[in-house]
Amino acid sequence: MEKTIVEVAIENMDDLNNLIKKAQHQSVELERTLHSIQMFQPKISYPSLQQKQR
Repeated sequence: MEKTIVEVAIENMDDLNNLIKKAQHQSVELERTLHSIQMFQPKISYPSLQQKQR
């Protein structure tokens, strides 16, 4: 029995590589954004109380 050999070529491999690089960059940006959200320290003011104290 003979083995069949099939060769293929992906013609748009550059497109795939560019998409992978874009996804990796977005992943880093998302990680930074999520870290900023986790470390977020709200600054709270009470304008109605400040006006009453005057």
